[in-house]
Amino acid sequence: MEIKLHFKALIFLLAIDGLTAQNIGDFTSITPTAQTAQFVIPSSHAFQKIIEVGDALTEGGTFKVKPDFTAYVPIANSSTNGYLGINSEGSALTDGGGGVTLFEINLSPITKLWETTKSENLDFSSVGGTAANCSGTVTSWNTIISCEEVVVGDIFVPDGYNDAGWNLEVNPFTKAITKHYAMGNMAHENVTIHTNKRTVYQGADSNPGYLYKFVAVNEEILSVGNLYVYSGSKNGTGSWILLNNGTPAEQNSTLAQSNAVGATVFNGIEDVEIGPDGMVYFAVKNEGQVYRFSDSDVLEASTSTVTMETFVGMASYDINNGTTITSVPWGNGNDNLAFDADGNLWVLQDGGNNYIWVVKNGHTQASPKVEIFGTAPIGSEPTGITFTPDYKYLFMSIMHPDSGNAANQLDAAGNTVSFSKGTSLVVALTENLSTLSVKNKVLNEFSMYPNPVESVGNITIKGALINNIKLYSILGMKLLDKNYNDLNEIEP
Repeated sequence: MEIKLHFKALIFLLAIDGLTAQNIGDFTSITPTAQTAQFVIPSSHAFQKIIEVGDALTEGGTFKVKPDFTAYVPIANSSTNGYLGINSEGSALTDGGGGVTLFEINLSPITKLWETTKSENLDFSSVGGTAANCSGTVTSWNTIISCEEVVVGDIFVPDGYNDAGWNLEVNPFTKAITKHYAMGNMAHENVTIHTNKRTVYQGADSNPGYLYKFVAVNEEILSVGNLYVYSGSKNGTGSWILLNNGTPAEQNSTLAQSNAVGATVFNGIEDVEIGPDGMVYFAVKNEGQVYRFSDSDVLEASTSTVTMETFVGMASYDINNGTTITSVPWGNGNDNLAFDADGNLWVLQDGGNNYIWVVKNGHTQASPKVEIFGTAPIGSEPTGITFTPDYKYLFMSIMHPDSGNAANQLDAAGNTVSFSKGTSLVVALTENLSTLSVKNKVLNEFSMYPNPVESVGNITIKGALINNIKLYSILGMKLLDKNYNDLNEIEP
Protein backbone atom coordinates (compact mmCIF):
# COMPACT_ATOMS: atom_id res chain seq x y z
CA MET A 1 0.00 0.00 0.00
CA GLU A 2 1.25 3.46 -0.87
CA ILE A 3 0.02 6.97 -0.26
CA LYS A 4 0.96 9.35 -3.05
CA LEU A 5 1.28 12.91 -1.86
CA HIS A 6 1.20 15.88 -4.21
CA PHE A 7 1.92 18.75 -1.82
CA LYS A 8 4.65 21.33 -2.11
CA ALA A 9 5.41 21.01 1.57
CA LEU A 10 7.50 18.98 3.92
CA ILE A 11 5.41 16.27 5.50
CA PHE A 12 6.53 15.80 9.05
CA LEU A 13 3.88 13.85 10.96
CA LEU A 14 2.26 10.51 10.66
CA ALA A 15 -0.22 10.19 13.51
CA ILE A 16 -1.90 6.85 14.06
CA ASP A 17 -4.69 6.61 16.61
CA GLY A 18 -4.41 3.80 19.09
CA LEU A 19 -0.73 4.12 20.02
CA THR A 20 -0.06 3.18 23.62
CA ALA A 21 0.69 6.12 25.90
CA GLN A 22 4.22 6.06 27.28
CA ASN A 23 6.36 7.87 29.77
CA ILE A 24 9.84 9.19 29.08
CA GLY A 25 11.34 6.27 30.97
CA ASP A 26 9.65 3.70 28.70
CA PHE A 27 12.20 2.53 26.16
CA THR A 28 14.23 -0.44 24.98
CA SER A 29 17.90 -0.19 25.90
CA ILE A 30 20.34 0.77 23.19
CA THR A 31 22.99 -1.75 22.22
CA PRO A 32 25.94 -1.18 24.58
CA THR A 33 28.75 0.31 22.53
CA ALA A 34 31.78 2.55 22.62
CA GLN A 35 31.21 6.21 21.83
CA THR A 36 30.74 7.31 18.23
CA ALA A 37 30.40 10.80 16.77
CA GLN A 38 26.64 10.61 17.30
CA PHE A 39 24.34 11.05 20.26
CA VAL A 40 22.82 7.57 20.47
CA ILE A 41 19.36 7.20 22.05
CA PRO A 42 16.44 4.77 21.52
CA SER A 43 14.39 5.12 18.32
CA SER A 44 11.34 5.80 20.49
CA HIS A 45 12.83 9.14 21.53
CA ALA A 46 14.05 12.28 19.79
CA PHE A 47 16.21 15.26 20.71
CA GLN A 48 16.18 18.93 19.77
CA LYS A 49 19.19 21.19 19.94
CA ILE A 50 18.64 24.28 22.06
CA ILE A 51 22.02 25.95 21.50
CA GLU A 52 25.69 25.24 20.73
CA VAL A 53 28.83 26.81 22.20
CA GLY A 54 29.61 30.01 20.32
CA ASP A 55 26.04 30.66 19.17
CA ALA A 56 24.92 34.28 19.45
CA LEU A 57 22.58 35.27 22.28
CA THR A 58 19.68 37.67 21.77
CA GLU A 59 21.01 40.13 24.38
CA GLY A 60 24.60 40.12 23.10
CA GLY A 61 27.56 37.85 23.56
CA THR A 62 27.74 34.14 22.82
CA PHE A 63 26.90 30.87 24.53
CA LYS A 64 29.78 29.91 26.81
CA VAL A 65 32.01 26.83 26.84
CA LYS A 66 31.47 23.61 28.79
CA PRO A 67 27.68 23.66 29.23
CA ASP A 68 26.64 21.68 32.28
CA PHE A 69 23.53 21.86 34.47
CA THR A 70 20.36 22.70 32.52
CA ALA A 71 17.89 24.05 35.06
CA TYR A 72 14.30 24.26 33.82
CA VAL A 73 12.30 26.70 35.96
CA PRO A 74 8.59 26.71 35.13
CA ILE A 75 6.56 29.88 34.87
CA ALA A 76 3.28 29.35 36.74
CA ASN A 77 4.16 25.63 37.00
CA SER A 78 4.03 25.31 33.22
CA SER A 79 5.75 22.43 31.45
CA THR A 80 5.76 24.38 28.17
CA ASN A 81 6.78 27.88 29.27
CA GLY A 82 9.69 28.72 31.53
CA TYR A 83 13.30 29.71 32.04
CA LEU A 84 16.28 27.53 31.24
CA GLY A 85 19.48 28.31 33.14
CA ILE A 86 22.56 26.59 31.73
CA ASN A 87 25.78 26.52 33.76
CA SER A 88 29.22 26.94 32.22
CA GLU A 89 31.87 24.84 33.93
CA GLY A 90 34.58 27.00 32.39
CA SER A 91 36.49 29.92 33.90
CA ALA A 92 36.38 33.56 32.89
CA LEU A 93 40.14 33.71 33.49
CA THR A 94 41.15 30.81 31.23
CA ASP A 95 38.53 30.00 28.60
CA GLY A 96 35.88 32.70 28.72
CA GLY A 97 33.48 30.47 30.61
CA GLY A 98 31.90 30.42 34.03
CA GLY A 99 28.48 31.68 35.01
CA VAL A 100 24.94 30.98 33.88
CA THR A 101 23.23 31.65 30.57
CA LEU A 102 19.51 32.29 31.02
CA PHE A 103 16.94 31.51 28.32
CA GLU A 104 13.25 32.28 28.10
CA ILE A 105 11.81 29.26 26.29
CA ASN A 106 8.45 27.80 25.34
CA LEU A 107 7.07 24.80 23.51
CA SER A 108 5.13 25.66 20.37
CA PRO A 109 1.71 23.95 20.37
CA ILE A 110 1.83 23.85 16.57
CA THR A 111 5.26 22.42 15.82
CA LYS A 112 5.91 20.76 19.21
CA LEU A 113 9.36 22.32 19.12
CA TRP A 114 11.03 24.42 21.82
CA GLU A 115 11.60 28.07 20.95
CA THR A 116 13.89 30.63 22.57
CA THR A 117 12.54 34.14 22.87
CA LYS A 118 15.39 35.66 24.90
CA SER A 119 18.90 34.60 25.93
CA GLU A 120 21.59 36.31 27.98
CA ASN A 121 24.71 35.69 30.04
CA LEU A 122 23.95 36.76 33.61
CA ASP A 123 26.18 39.30 35.37
CA PHE A 124 27.86 37.92 38.50
CA SER A 125 29.89 41.04 39.33
CA SER A 126 27.59 41.84 42.26
CA VAL A 127 28.90 38.73 44.05
CA GLY A 128 32.54 39.08 43.01
CA GLY A 129 32.26 36.89 39.93
CA THR A 130 31.98 33.13 39.60
CA ALA A 131 33.79 30.17 38.03
CA ALA A 132 33.42 26.48 37.21
CA ASN A 133 29.65 26.45 37.55
CA CYS A 134 28.95 22.75 37.49
CA SER A 135 25.64 21.23 38.51
CA GLY A 136 22.98 22.45 40.93
CA THR A 137 19.28 22.22 41.55
CA VAL A 138 15.97 23.97 40.99
CA THR A 139 14.36 24.95 44.27
CA SER A 140 10.69 24.47 45.05
CA TRP A 141 10.44 28.28 45.21
CA ASN A 142 11.63 28.50 41.58
CA THR A 143 15.20 29.68 41.93
CA ILE A 144 18.37 28.01 40.63
CA ILE A 145 21.25 26.86 42.81
CA SER A 146 24.44 26.98 40.74
CA CYS A 147 27.47 25.23 42.27
CA GLU A 148 31.09 26.32 41.92
CA GLU A 149 33.23 23.20 41.48
CA VAL A 150 36.60 24.82 42.18
CA VAL A 151 37.99 26.35 45.36
CA VAL A 152 39.85 29.65 44.88
CA GLY A 153 41.32 31.52 47.83
CA ASP A 154 40.64 35.12 48.80
CA ILE A 155 42.82 36.50 46.00
CA PHE A 156 41.03 38.54 43.37
CA VAL A 157 38.28 40.02 45.53
CA PRO A 158 39.84 40.45 49.02
CA ASP A 159 36.75 40.48 51.21
CA GLY A 160 37.56 37.74 53.70
CA TYR A 161 35.81 35.03 51.73
CA ASN A 162 37.36 32.62 49.26
CA ASP A 163 36.66 33.75 45.71
CA ALA A 164 35.12 30.45 44.56
CA GLY A 165 33.81 27.20 46.01
CA TRP A 166 30.32 28.33 46.99
CA ASN A 167 26.67 27.72 46.17
CA LEU A 168 25.01 30.61 44.38
CA GLU A 169 21.26 31.21 44.16
CA VAL A 170 19.91 32.77 40.97
CA ASN A 171 16.41 34.20 40.69
CA PRO A 172 15.54 33.88 36.98
CA PHE A 173 12.60 36.25 37.34
CA THR A 174 14.54 39.18 38.87
CA LYS A 175 18.13 38.18 37.89
CA ALA A 176 19.17 38.63 41.56
CA ILE A 177 22.17 36.51 42.61
CA THR A 178 23.27 35.52 46.13
CA LYS A 179 26.31 33.57 47.39
CA HIS A 180 25.51 31.32 50.34
CA TYR A 181 28.64 31.26 52.49
CA ALA A 182 26.99 29.41 55.40
CA MET A 183 26.62 26.30 53.20
CA GLY A 184 30.40 25.89 53.25
CA ASN A 185 33.35 26.20 50.88
CA MET A 186 34.30 23.19 48.78
CA ALA A 187 34.29 21.85 45.23
CA HIS A 188 30.50 21.96 45.04
CA GLU A 189 28.93 19.73 42.42
CA ASN A 190 25.26 19.63 43.36
CA VAL A 191 22.73 20.10 46.13
CA THR A 192 19.26 18.71 46.82
CA ILE A 193 16.67 20.37 49.01
CA HIS A 194 14.14 18.62 51.24
CA THR A 195 10.43 19.43 50.94
CA ASN A 196 10.71 21.26 54.27
CA LYS A 197 12.59 23.99 52.34
CA ARG A 198 15.28 24.09 55.04
CA THR A 199 17.36 20.93 54.81
CA VAL A 200 19.99 20.66 52.08
CA TYR A 201 22.19 17.65 51.28
CA GLN A 202 25.41 18.21 49.32
CA GLY A 203 28.87 16.75 48.70
CA ALA A 204 32.44 17.76 47.90
CA ASP A 205 33.71 16.61 44.51
CA SER A 206 37.26 16.07 45.71
CA ASN A 207 39.48 13.44 47.27
CA PRO A 208 39.11 13.57 50.17
CA GLY A 209 35.47 14.49 49.67
CA TYR A 210 32.75 14.56 52.27
CA LEU A 211 28.96 14.38 52.58
CA TYR A 212 27.18 17.35 54.18
CA LYS A 213 23.82 18.40 55.56
CA PHE A 214 22.86 22.06 55.91
CA VAL A 215 19.81 23.07 57.94
CA ALA A 216 18.64 26.63 57.35
CA VAL A 217 17.08 28.61 60.19
CA ASN A 218 14.20 29.76 57.99
CA GLU A 219 12.44 28.27 54.99
CA GLU A 220 13.73 29.33 51.56
CA ILE A 221 16.58 31.36 53.11
CA LEU A 222 19.88 29.50 52.70
CA SER A 223 22.17 32.23 54.03
CA VAL A 224 21.96 31.27 57.71
CA GLY A 225 21.96 27.81 59.26
CA ASN A 226 23.95 24.92 60.68
CA LEU A 227 26.38 22.83 58.62
CA TYR A 228 27.03 19.15 59.41
CA VAL A 229 29.39 16.54 57.95
CA TYR A 230 28.73 12.79 57.87
CA SER A 231 30.73 10.34 59.95
CA GLY A 232 30.07 6.61 59.94
CA SER A 233 29.78 3.52 57.81
CA LYS A 234 29.23 3.43 54.06
CA ASN A 235 27.22 0.28 54.57
CA GLY A 236 25.57 0.70 57.95
CA THR A 237 24.90 3.53 60.37
CA GLY A 238 26.43 6.91 61.09
CA SER A 239 25.57 10.42 62.25
CA TRP A 240 26.21 14.10 61.57
CA ILE A 241 28.95 16.22 63.16
CA LEU A 242 28.32 19.95 63.57
CA LEU A 243 30.93 22.22 61.94
CA ASN A 244 31.72 25.83 62.70
CA ASN A 245 30.40 28.16 60.03
CA GLY A 246 29.66 31.49 61.71
CA THR A 247 32.64 33.55 60.48
CA PRO A 248 34.33 33.97 57.08
CA ALA A 249 37.39 32.05 58.33
CA GLU A 250 35.20 29.15 59.50
CA GLN A 251 33.18 29.12 56.30
CA ASN A 252 36.39 29.09 54.22
CA SER A 253 37.72 26.06 56.12
CA THR A 254 34.94 23.52 55.55
CA LEU A 255 37.23 20.81 54.17
CA ALA A 256 39.92 21.29 56.81
CA GLN A 257 37.34 21.06 59.58
CA SER A 258 35.84 17.91 58.04
CA ASN A 259 39.24 16.25 58.02
CA ALA A 260 39.96 17.34 61.59
CA VAL A 261 36.79 15.77 63.02
CA GLY A 262 37.41 12.46 61.25
CA ALA A 263 34.49 12.65 58.81
CA THR A 264 33.97 9.77 56.39
CA VAL A 265 35.96 10.21 53.18
CA PHE A 266 34.30 9.73 49.78
CA ASN A 267 36.29 9.92 46.56
CA GLY A 268 34.45 12.57 44.61
CA ILE A 269 30.77 13.12 45.40
CA GLU A 270 29.08 14.25 42.20
CA ASP A 271 25.32 14.55 42.64
CA VAL A 272 22.84 14.24 45.49
CA GLU A 273 19.09 13.72 45.03
CA ILE A 274 16.16 12.93 47.31
CA GLY A 275 14.15 10.04 45.91
CA PRO A 276 10.37 9.61 45.87
CA ASP A 277 10.88 7.13 48.73
CA GLY A 278 12.32 9.92 50.91
CA MET A 279 15.81 8.41 50.90
CA VAL A 280 18.83 10.47 49.85
CA TYR A 281 20.84 9.17 46.88
CA PHE A 282 24.35 10.35 46.02
CA ALA A 283 26.83 9.38 43.30
CA VAL A 284 30.50 8.88 44.11
CA LYS A 285 32.37 9.12 40.86
CA ASN A 286 35.59 7.33 41.69
CA GLU A 287 34.05 4.62 43.85
CA GLY A 288 31.83 3.40 41.03
CA GLN A 289 28.55 3.44 42.89
CA VAL A 290 25.48 5.35 43.96
CA TYR A 291 24.79 5.20 47.69
CA ARG A 292 21.51 5.91 49.42
CA PHE A 293 20.61 6.59 53.03
CA SER A 294 17.77 7.40 55.38
CA ASP A 295 18.04 10.27 57.86
CA SER A 296 15.98 9.87 61.03
CA ASP A 297 15.80 13.63 61.79
CA VAL A 298 16.24 15.82 58.73
CA LEU A 299 16.17 19.01 60.83
CA GLU A 300 18.71 17.60 63.29
CA ALA A 301 16.56 18.77 66.20
CA SER A 302 18.09 15.81 68.02
CA THR A 303 21.02 13.60 66.99
CA SER A 304 19.80 11.71 63.95
CA THR A 305 20.77 8.25 62.78
CA VAL A 306 21.89 7.81 59.19
CA THR A 307 21.51 4.34 57.66
CA MET A 308 23.48 3.91 54.46
CA GLU A 309 23.85 1.29 51.72
CA THR A 310 24.99 0.85 48.11
CA PHE A 311 22.04 1.30 45.76
CA VAL A 312 23.65 0.58 42.40
CA GLY A 313 27.16 0.02 41.05
CA MET A 314 30.22 -2.11 41.77
CA ALA A 315 28.73 -4.80 39.52
CA SER A 316 27.86 -5.78 35.95
CA TYR A 317 24.26 -5.62 34.76
CA ASP A 318 22.47 -7.51 31.98
CA ILE A 319 21.34 -5.06 29.30
CA ASN A 320 18.58 -6.27 26.96
CA ASN A 321 18.36 -4.38 23.66
CA GLY A 322 15.31 -6.36 22.57
CA THR A 323 17.21 -9.12 20.79
CA THR A 324 20.35 -9.81 22.79
CA ILE A 325 21.46 -9.57 26.40
CA THR A 326 24.90 -8.15 27.18
CA SER A 327 26.60 -8.04 30.56
CA VAL A 328 27.91 -4.49 31.03
CA PRO A 329 30.09 -3.35 33.94
CA TRP A 330 28.78 -0.29 35.73
CA GLY A 331 32.24 1.27 35.97
CA ASN A 332 33.29 4.57 37.48
CA GLY A 333 32.08 8.03 36.60
CA ASN A 334 28.64 8.16 38.27
CA ASP A 335 27.71 11.79 37.80
CA ASN A 336 24.44 13.69 37.45
CA LEU A 337 21.28 12.12 38.91
CA ALA A 338 17.56 12.77 38.46
CA PHE A 339 14.34 10.89 39.18
CA ASP A 340 11.51 10.77 36.67
CA ALA A 341 7.78 10.51 37.39
CA ASP A 342 7.92 6.71 37.59
CA GLY A 343 10.63 6.75 40.24
CA ASN A 344 13.37 5.67 37.81
CA LEU A 345 16.82 7.06 38.61
CA TRP A 346 18.68 8.52 35.61
CA VAL A 347 22.46 8.41 36.04
CA LEU A 348 24.71 10.30 33.63
CA GLN A 349 28.19 8.81 33.41
CA ASP A 350 31.42 10.81 33.15
CA GLY A 351 33.91 8.17 32.06
CA GLY A 352 33.98 4.81 30.31
CA ASN A 353 31.47 4.88 27.46
CA ASN A 354 29.70 7.90 28.97
CA TYR A 355 26.39 6.11 29.15
CA ILE A 356 23.06 7.49 30.27
CA TRP A 357 21.94 4.77 32.67
CA VAL A 358 18.40 4.37 33.94
CA VAL A 359 17.93 2.40 37.15
CA LYS A 360 14.30 1.31 37.14
CA ASN A 361 11.97 1.71 40.08
CA GLY A 362 12.12 -1.44 42.19
CA HIS A 363 15.79 -2.11 41.51
CA THR A 364 17.88 -3.81 44.16
CA GLN A 365 21.38 -5.20 43.94
CA ALA A 366 19.92 -8.66 44.48
CA SER A 367 17.31 -8.16 41.75
CA PRO A 368 18.75 -5.60 39.30
CA LYS A 369 16.66 -3.45 36.97
CA VAL A 370 19.18 -1.45 34.96
CA GLU A 371 18.95 -0.15 31.39
CA ILE A 372 21.04 2.05 29.12
CA PHE A 373 19.19 4.94 27.50
CA GLY A 374 22.01 6.53 25.54
CA THR A 375 25.66 7.22 24.80
CA ALA A 376 27.21 10.68 24.49
CA PRO A 377 29.32 11.56 21.40
CA ILE A 378 33.08 10.95 21.30
CA GLY A 379 35.08 13.09 23.69
CA SER A 380 32.04 14.26 25.62
CA GLU A 381 30.18 13.55 28.78
CA PRO A 382 26.41 13.90 29.28
CA THR A 383 25.76 16.59 31.89
CA GLY A 384 23.10 18.51 33.73
CA ILE A 385 19.61 16.97 33.78
CA THR A 386 16.26 18.34 34.77
CA PHE A 387 12.70 17.47 33.81
CA THR A 388 9.70 19.66 33.18
CA PRO A 389 7.02 19.39 35.90
CA ASP A 390 5.06 16.88 33.80
CA TYR A 391 8.26 14.83 33.21
CA LYS A 392 7.70 14.75 29.45
CA TYR A 393 10.86 16.71 28.61
CA LEU A 394 14.43 16.14 29.76
CA PHE A 395 16.94 18.97 29.44
CA MET A 396 20.66 18.15 29.41
CA SER A 397 23.99 19.11 27.84
CA ILE A 398 26.75 17.42 25.86
CA MET A 399 29.97 18.88 27.28
CA HIS A 400 33.39 19.15 25.59
CA PRO A 401 32.83 16.75 22.63
CA ASP A 402 35.67 16.05 20.22
CA SER A 403 36.07 19.06 17.89
CA GLY A 404 36.59 16.64 15.02
CA ASN A 405 33.16 15.07 15.35
CA ALA A 406 31.03 15.15 12.22
CA ALA A 407 27.87 13.43 13.37
CA ASN A 408 25.70 15.18 10.77
CA GLN A 409 22.78 14.08 12.89
CA LEU A 410 19.32 15.54 12.34
CA ASP A 411 17.43 16.71 15.41
CA ALA A 412 13.65 16.87 15.81
CA ALA A 413 13.54 20.26 14.09
CA GLY A 414 15.48 19.01 11.07
CA ASN A 415 18.66 20.85 12.06
CA THR A 416 21.98 19.14 11.33
CA VAL A 417 24.03 18.74 14.53
CA SER A 418 27.72 17.84 14.28
CA PHE A 419 28.34 17.43 18.04
CA SER A 420 31.76 19.04 17.55
CA LYS A 421 30.88 21.73 20.11
CA GLY A 422 29.27 21.76 23.52
CA THR A 423 25.53 21.42 22.92
CA SER A 424 22.51 21.82 25.16
CA LEU A 425 19.37 19.98 24.14
CA VAL A 426 16.01 18.59 25.12
CA VAL A 427 14.96 14.93 24.88
CA ALA A 428 11.47 13.42 24.82
CA LEU A 429 9.37 10.69 23.31
CA THR A 430 9.11 11.34 19.59
CA GLU A 431 5.36 11.90 19.89
CA ASN A 432 5.97 14.75 22.37
CA LEU A 433 8.88 16.47 20.63
CA SER A 434 7.93 17.69 17.18
CA THR A 435 6.10 15.73 14.60
CA LEU A 436 9.10 15.71 12.27
CA SER A 437 10.43 12.23 11.72
CA VAL A 438 14.02 12.43 10.55
CA LYS A 439 14.64 8.83 9.67
CA ASN A 440 12.77 5.64 8.85
CA LYS A 441 11.01 4.63 12.03
CA VAL A 442 8.91 1.96 13.57
CA LEU A 443 6.34 3.40 15.96
CA ASN A 444 5.28 0.45 18.04
CA GLU A 445 3.47 -1.78 15.49
CA PHE A 446 3.40 0.82 12.71
CA SER A 447 6.02 1.60 10.08
CA MET A 448 6.36 4.33 7.48
CA TYR A 449 8.83 5.06 4.72
CA PRO A 450 10.13 7.58 3.79
CA ASN A 451 9.43 10.50 6.09
CA PRO A 452 9.94 13.40 5.59
CA VAL A 453 9.13 13.86 1.93
CA GLU A 454 9.22 17.00 -0.17
CA SER A 455 6.83 17.89 -2.99
CA VAL A 456 5.86 14.63 -4.69
CA GLY A 457 6.73 11.47 -2.80
CA ASN A 458 5.47 8.10 -1.71
CA ILE A 459 4.78 6.94 1.84
CA THR A 460 4.27 3.30 2.58
CA ILE A 461 2.29 2.57 5.74
CA LYS A 462 2.04 -0.85 7.31
CA GLY A 463 0.62 -1.82 10.66
CA ALA A 464 -2.10 -3.43 12.70
CA LEU A 465 -5.45 -1.94 13.70
CA ILE A 466 -4.98 1.41 11.99
CA ASN A 467 -7.85 3.73 12.92
CA ASN A 468 -6.73 7.12 11.69
CA ILE A 469 -3.90 8.79 9.81
CA LYS A 470 -3.05 12.48 9.96
CA LEU A 471 -0.41 14.28 7.92
CA TYR A 472 0.76 17.81 8.69
CA SER A 473 3.05 20.32 7.00
CA ILE A 474 6.02 21.77 8.83
CA LEU A 475 3.91 24.89 9.45
CA GLY A 476 1.33 22.83 11.29
CA MET A 477 -1.25 22.73 8.47
CA LYS A 478 -3.30 19.56 8.40
CA LEU A 479 -2.99 17.99 4.97
CA LEU A 480 -4.73 14.68 5.51
CA ASP A 481 -7.08 13.29 8.16
CA LYS A 482 -8.76 10.01 7.29
CA ASN A 483 -10.40 7.33 9.42
CA TYR A 484 -10.17 3.56 8.97
CA ASN A 485 -11.67 0.55 10.62
CA ASP A 486 -8.81 -1.37 12.24
CA LEU A 487 -7.13 -2.14 8.91
CA ASN A 488 -3.67 -3.54 8.32
CA GLU A 489 -3.35 -2.03 4.84
CA ILE A 490 -4.83 1.20 3.62
CA GLU A 491 -4.96 3.28 0.44
CA PRO A 492 -6.46 6.74 1.04
